[in-house]
Amino acid sequence: MLSDVYVRAYRPLLVVAVASLALVSCGRPRLSYEVGPPSSIAGQPLLDNPSDSCPAAQSNWVARADTNKDGAVDLGEAKADARRFFAMVDADNNGVVTPSELTDYRIKTYPAEYRRSIATPLPPTGAPVKTPGGTELPDPEKRRYLLTPATTDLVMAADADLDFRVTLDEVVAKMTERGAKLDDNGDGRISAGEAAAFCG
Repeated sequence: MLSDVYVRAYRPLLVVAVASLALVSCGRPRLSYEVGPPSSIAGQPLLDNPSDSCPAAQSNWVARADTNKDGAVDLGEAKADARRFFAMVDADNNGVVTPSELTDYRIKTYPAEYRRSIATPLPPTGAPVKTPGGTELPDPEKRRYLLTPATTDLVMAADADLDFRVTLDEVVAKMTERGAKLDDNGDGRISAGEAAAFCG
C-alpha cells in the first residue's frame, strides 16, 4: 500500500528522467571505447572483417598470431604479435605509445562509425595540468587521453606508472596477465575457444 503511494508520487519524476536520458542519448554518439571493435589481448582492434562477431574475430587473431600453426597462441607468439602492434602505433618510434598516437592510429584504422566518435574533439579544458608523475600534459593531449581512459582502454590500462606513456614492456606485461586468465587448461597457450572468452 505504502509502495503504491510512492509510485504514484514519483511517477512524473521517473517519466521526466527517462525522457531526459533518451534525449541525451539521441544527441550524443557513444564514444568508441564503449562500442569499439573486438581487440586482441594486447589491445589491437581486430578489423580483418568488421562484420565478424567477436568470437570469430578472436579466432582469426589466433590463426594469424599462431605462427607455428599448432592451433593456439603461446606466450612467445603473443609477445611477437604485441611487438608488431606496438610498432604500428608508436608513430615516432621513440619506444612509447601516447594517447595521441593511439587515437591517431584508431582514426586511421577504425571503420567510419567508430572514427566519427573518436575524431570529435572535446571542448578546451584550459591550462595544462600535471600528471601524477609530475609531467605537464598539454591540453590537446589531455583531450585525447579522455577519449581513451586508463580505466577502460585496453592499451592505456597497461600504463602501470600512470605517466600517460605506455612502453612495450608495459603492454607485454598486461597482455601476459590477460593471457594467463584466459588460459583455462593451464597449458601456456591460448586456443580460439579460450580467446573467445575475452569477448566478455
